[in-house]
Amino acid sequence: MSEKIEIRMSNWLFNAGLLGFYNVLGGKVAEEKGEIEISEDGQSLIFDSGMLENFEYKYFDFFLKRYNKILPYGKILDFEDYIDDFLSGKRENFSLKEVDYVNSQIELVKKSLKSNSYQSTYDFVENNGKEKMLNLEKEIKKVKKPKDNVTSETVEEIKEVFGQLKEVMNFFKKTVKNEDGYEKKYLAAKNIVYLIINNSWNGVSFLNRANAAKDVYEEYKSYFVIPAIEYINKDKSKFKYKCSISNMSMENYKNTLGFLNQTGFDIARKPSHVWNFTNDIAITPLIILILSCIPAGFIYEINKGMFVNANFNFDQLERINNGIANSIFVQEQEEKKINLYRNLLKEFETNTNDTKYEISDIQVVRLENETYRFSLLSKNILYLLHENKDKLDRLLGKYYKDYDKYFNLYDETIRELLNNQNLFSLINKLCYYKISKNKSAYYNGLNMSDLVKINMNYIRRLRKMENNEDKRTELSEKDIEMIRTNAYYFRKDYIGKSGNDKKIGGLLYRLQNALRINDVDMFMDALISAHAYAGKGVHKLFNRALIDDEDFQTLGHAFLIGLLEDGKKDDENKDNKKEGNE
Repeated sequence: MSEKIEIRMSNWLFNAGLLGFYNVLGGKVAEEKGEIEISEDGQSLIFDSGMLENFEYKYFDFFLKRYNKILPYGKILDFEDYIDDFLSGKRENFSLKEVDYVNSQIELVKKSLKSNSYQSTYDFVENNGKEKMLNLEKEIKKVKKPKDNVTSETVEEIKEVFGQLKEVMNFFKKTVKNEDGYEKKYLAAKNIVYLIINNSWNGVSFLNRANAAKDVYEEYKSYFVIPAIEYINKDKSKFKYKCSISNMSMENYKNTLGFLNQTGFDIARKPSHVWNFTNDIAITPLIILILSCIPAGFIYEINKGMFVNANFNFDQLERINNGIANSIFVQEQEEKKINLYRNLLKEFETNTNDTKYEISDIQVVRLENETYRFSLLSKNILYLLHENKDKLDRLLGKYYKDYDKYFNLYDETIRELLNNQNLFSLINKLCYYKISKNKSAYYNGLNMSDLVKINMNYIRRLRKMENNEDKRTELSEKDIEMIRTNAYYFRKDYIGKSGNDKKIGGLLYRLQNALRINDVDMFMDALISAHAYAGKGVHKLFNRALIDDEDFQTLGHAFLIGLLEDGKKDDENKDNKKEGNE
């Protein structure tokens, strides 16, 4: 017999699980059908216990629907339209570039077919499926690329390999149905397990190494779903304990948060982590099930994740997070690069006039390098980002390399601002890379100038918050452009005086270093000496650099950026559309 169950919102981690649970049960569609509902105060999710039937199927179906386009499984099946067009004669002219594309797809298929995770599922899909697919993998060969043009022999070779790939795809699309019509999609499920789910939890159910070769659907059902259903159906009148999250009656302290990544721990092994060595953080099997849905509440970019704990009410929580996901995986599914920060801001942009967003700061949880990082998205920062949207958008696709690691300039900028850090260190680093002619510095002077302006607006807002405004006039974006242009023309005069551009390299390093260590005297000495050498006067705005450290950094970096622009400032708008050095 089913019953209505009400679960209230709690901390950020549980809220992510509760949103994921809501999504798995059907989300807005199920809510509109009356299968799940939100309480009048907006703080609770109410559902019928009968909704837990076939929950294991709903669980994997949700992930496949959201992440299909970025999973190897989905990418392989997406290639089928391309194959069909070719085999039907719609794609007659075949270029050498397309041969490379076909070979990249063949490489993806062969790599996937040989993976241990896929191999463990083949026999669930079909009897002797493993032997069949491994033999097929050996038969599939890359297409030999001709030197000049695609020949008829190459076309025949492509037709043969496409026939083999179609056989692979037909196998991938096979499912195993239960009596209610729900389907087990084993190959897709394996991708979901290792690319999405294990970002949030590990070590139990199908993520226990001992169960790696078992049926993932049955493992999830036996570990999470059945215990939750049994708990709901039990007589709880004699239960002595209370769940630390839901406050529901609990039989024992058996279930803990130990399976969660980064936040959970094994009580038996680490009793010192709880008060007075006594376990007081046990939870019910139903809450365990809900926490297993944390991956369905987060939005993932394969190796990164984000959750916005907009906990004013559940509706706000759902609209923001699922709005971000919709923006990424539905509206922009053709984009090659997913940008979580951009879509976070886009969702708030969509809801600019919604007063509920202005009530309090909103907690943003980011999963980066297997670690949860927290920041508050305040109304002040939201307005700052909104006002500087065009400048931020120009940073998309721009990046730099630091020690073998690439950094996205858009992401780094948003991350610094969310952490309430000014951008001077980032700007100085970018200037240094340009001075040292780093070949992996893919941005230009306009991008760096935009950062100076964004940072100036950030500092101005900070001063207003701190009531630290004085009566003097604030710097403007016009001032920054004036100094930048002044430096651009000063460079020409300086090089004209010296007869070559080698001497200016030393000046660039001295100015950059003075800004890095925030030494006004060192900077002004170098600036005045250089202007005296060129027979030019220092711009009057630099008087402000002697009064205020932040004005010094702003004007100093604006000048340095202009000095770096090696005759290309006039074409910066064209250059900004390209990825590469100036």
